Amino acid sequence: MRLKIKNIIASILCIAAIRTAAAQEAADTTDCAVRETPQLEFSDEELDVIPPFIKQNENRIELNGADWSNLRYKAAHTDSATLTIVHIGDSHIQADFSTGKTRALMQAEYGNAGRGLIVPLKLAGTNEPRDYIIKSTSKWHGSKLLKQNENAAPGFTGVGISPVCDSTSLTIATLSRTGNADPFNSLKIYHSGTLLIDSVSSQDSPIAFSATYTDSVTTVTLPQLLTEVSLALTTGCGTSISGIVLSNGKSSGVLYHAIGNNGATYHCYNMLPAARKMGDINPDLIIVSLGANEAFGKQTDDEIYRSIDTFVTNIRQSYPASDILLTTPMECQKSTRVRRKGKRRSRRTYTVNERILTVRNIIARYGDEHGIPVYDWYEIAGGTGASRQWVNEGLMAKDRIHHSYKGYRLHGALFYDALKNSLR
Repeated sequence: MRLKIKNIIASILCIAAIRTAAAQEAADTTDCAVRETPQLEFSDEELDVIPPFIKQNENRIELNGADWSNLRYKAAHTDSATLTIVHIGDSHIQADFSTGKTRALMQAEYGNAGRGLIVPLKLAGTNEPRDYIIKSTSKWHGSKLLKQNENAAPGFTGVGISPVCDSTSLTIATLSRTGNADPFNSLKIYHSGTLLIDSVSSQDSPIAFSATYTDSVTTVTLPQLLTEVSLALTTGCGTSISGIVLSNGKSSGVLYHAIGNNGATYHCYNMLPAARKMGDINPDLIIVSLGANEAFGKQTDDEIYRSIDTFVTNIRQSYPASDILLTTPMECQKSTRVRRKGKRRSRRTYTVNERILTVRNIIARYGDEHGIPVYDWYEIAGGTGASRQWVNEGLMAKDRIHHSYKGYRLHGALFYDALKNSLR
């Protein structure tokens, strides 16, 4: 009898363990889907008042002994030279809500050299920022950092699109809800393989143009500033386009490029050889905002540290004159589904992802030990416990991993303040 009871208890415990593991696996799968295909909602709403839990007195960049005198000099002379910034990250960067705010503020302060890098994210099958569009009537193969396609090689942006037919077209436009779209008269197309410009038009009217070609960059120069152009292209076998830089012909002001890939980690970028050289872009400052997805993954602390080191080493080898800035991710939450007793439907519950703090500490320690500046968004956003306050203020998205639109705009404005103060 005792043996039978023991067997029953063991069976119950086994079933409970299986259900717990299945629930955890379902939660991980759900969070993974959210991180790789986030549903971010756009709005016009921005905060008028900064909430009291934001640590404004800590809103600064810790230089960790780095010498930014050359960067400060460049920022002080943007009336005669261009300050080029590249901001690399994950889904927090891909949507361009926060970086778009920082870009607008930087260009208002230091001058506008153009929209900068745009990436054919939509043609590759993912979400795209709202201030530009890259579209085509032709069919294209698409490749993303986390879901690569053998027919379209991803470039340094983590994205690649390759036309199905050799003769194809692209329409590129900048957009604005207020009617102030960024005009451009220069397009630098970054690609692998052969790419020739057959013709350029705008609003169905042909436009005179000049084009220069290298192995990986095709530059199209227009006689006037426009906000929309259509390019007729001839490509060769294996041609893949990874991005286009739009500029307005000024040799002054700020170019603020953003490279974001949903679900990305340091390791993801390290596994992409093309990411080590960004065409002919020569950044004065490279900002890296990664770490959130590491907190949901299975890498050990040492593996994360080594991934950061590999990433930074690659940057320094490719761009020895560029300054580097690391940022930490703020606290977020993870979800699980709990089936209520006697109910068919389960409900989703959220708890703080405590691993975020571990990743934040690793990034901060790496910056301190290697003399690399760090912007500690984890602490500035409110530190431990901040995610609950962000949810209550409507600053978090429904998934509690991403920010809401106004949360991202707050982030972008605070980061601008800290960056501007460090450039003085």
